Amino acid sequence: MCQQKEREIEPLLEVKDLCISFGKGGGRKLPVIDAANLSLDQRQAVGIVGESGSGKTMLCRALIGTLPRHGAGIVSGTVRFDGQELAGAPERVWRGIRGREIGYIPQSSLAGLNPVLTVETQLVESITAVGSFSRQEARQEAAGLLEKVRIPRAQQVLKARSHQLSGGMRQRVMIAAAIAQGPKLLIADEPTTALDVTIQREILSLITQLRQELNMALILVSHDLAVIEEVCDDVMVMYAGASVEAGPVAALSKAPRHPYTRALRVSRVDRAVPGQDLEAIPGDAASVGSWPAGCRFWPRCALADEACRRDTQPALMPTAQQLSACIHAERMAELEQ
Repeated sequence: MCQQKEREIEPLLEVKDLCISFGKGGGRKLPVIDAANLSLDQRQAVGIVGESGSGKTMLCRALIGTLPRHGAGIVSGTVRFDGQELAGAPERVWRGIRGREIGYIPQSSLAGLNPVLTVETQLVESITAVGSFSRQEARQEAAGLLEKVRIPRAQQVLKARSHQLSGGMRQRVMIAAAIAQGPKLLIADEPTTALDVTIQREILSLITQLRQELNMALILVSHDLAVIEEVCDDVMVMYAGASVEAGPVAALSKAPRHPYTRALRVSRVDRAVPGQDLEAIPGDAASVGSWPAGCRFWPRCALADEACRRDTQPALMPTAQQLSACIHAERMAELEQ
C-alpha cells in the first residue's frame, strides 16, 4: 500500500483525495472526509485505524456504495476498484459490485441481521444472488458457509434467528454472508466490537484464515493499533477526516512519521510499563465539521508551530518507508529518543 516505488500492476483498490459530505438544509454540506487516500493490492491486508469520528466507517460506506442511505455523498476524489471508477456510480452499478466483488462485515452484528428472518433465509438470499440454485442446493451451501466460519451444529443454527445467537455466533453469520458470493475484497468494519477478548481473537483468526483460503484482499477497520499490527500488512491512519500516515505495519510501529500515529502507539495499554503512568493523547479529538485551520492535529501535537496552525491540512508525502501528512516528519525521530 502507498509505496513510493512505481507500480507494475494496477492496485485492486485505489482511493485518491476522497471528499465526503452530509447534506444539510439550504444546500449546505457538512464535510466528514476531505483527504482520504488508500491503496490496496490483490490479496493484501490493509488496516484503517483512528479514533471515533475520524471517518473510518464513512470511508467504508463509500467503498460499498451505501453513502446515499445515510444522507451523504462523494463530493470529489476517486474510488477505483479493479480498473473501474466507482465514485459517482449509479446504484445499478453498485448492485453488481456490492457483495459480489466487495464483501462487507458491518460494525454491529445485531444490527446487520434481520431479526424476523432465520439465518438460513438470509444466507440463501446472498447465495442465490449470484447463481441458480435449487432450494436444497442453496440450503446445503448455507450450511457449508456456517461450517467454513467454524459454527458447530450448522443445521440447527440455520433455523435460528439473530436474538437466539450469541454475539460471537452472530458475527460469524455476518462473516458467512459477506463471503457467500466469493468477493475479491472483504471489508471488516471493527468486527470485534462488543465481543469479549477470547471471542475477539477467534474472530480475527477466522478472518485471517478465510482471507488466505479464499485469496481475498482485506480492509480491517479498528481503533486498536495492536489489532491492525496483528492482522495486516499495511496500515492507513486517519484523523479528523484525513489520511495522516500510511505504509507498512512494521515501519509505522517502529518509526512513525506523524505525531498522531506515535500518540496512538504510546497510549496502548499493552505497551504500558508497570509503575509508570500511561502516556495519553492530550486534548480532545476534532469534532466533525469543526476542524481547526491548518493541520487538524496541531492542538494536540508537541511539534506544532505557527506553520502548522496557519497552513492547510498537509497532504501525504513520502518520508522514510511510508507516507506522512506532517511537515515535521523528519523531526519525529526526536520523539523516539
